[in-house]
Order: sequence, then C-alpha cells, then structure tokens
Amino acid sequence: MLPTITASSNTSLVLAVLPPAVAPRRRALYLVGEAERSAPKPVATAGRTMISVNGRWTALRGSTVSYAQLLRIAYPDREGQAPGSATVSYRHALDSGLTGLLTPGDVVPLADGLLVNVNATFAS
Repeated sequence: MLPTITASSNTSLVLAVLPPAVAPRRRALYLVGEAERSAPKPVATAGRTMISVNGRWTALRGSTVSYAQLLRIAYPDREGQAPGSATVSYRHALDSGLTGLLTPGDVVPLADGLLVNVNATFAS
C-alpha cells in the first residue's frame, strides 16, 4: 500500500502514513515460577536475618543455620524424608569471603542477604 500525500490550502504537504501497530512485548520468563523466585528482598523484622533460599526470602532468628534447616526451608513438603543426594551452596552478594558448600552436619553463619541454593534428589 502506498502512502497518501495530500496538498492543503497553504501548499504544505501532509504525509498520512502511520507505522504498523506493534503488540507490546511481554517480559520473558525462562523458568517456571521465575517471577516468584525473583522477588525483591523484603525488609527484615527486628531480631531476624533475611536470607534467600532458592530465590524465596526467609526471615531467620539466630546466628547460624544448619544444612538440615536449609533442606527443610527449601523443601517443606518433603519433611521427614531423607534426600538421596543434596547439594547446598551459599554465597553472600557483598562479602566474597562468605561462599561455599555445605555437607550434612555443617552450619553457616547467618548474614543479611545470604543467597542459598539447595538442589536435592528424592529417589523413591
């Protein structure tokens, strides 16, 4: 289709071409539930430390958290079941010295903003 050009009374040309309508782009989510796991850090209540376990923010009391506690937080529906294998890694976004892996029986000091990833396999 060709653009329409019309002459007005004052001899100026008006170009009546509109760009094609473009649908707004949706935000791409690559993982199931990514919007929930990518939630911003909420404000901690008094006496609690905010940590992120698998992208979900949790407020904890105390100065340390154990391997078993992190498994219960990450998989509340599997309480009482021992995982076939589990990997618990942690890092602090600001303190590069606070990184590592946990094994059964290990504890890590709590720090506000600690990021924890728990991957477990529950074999039947």
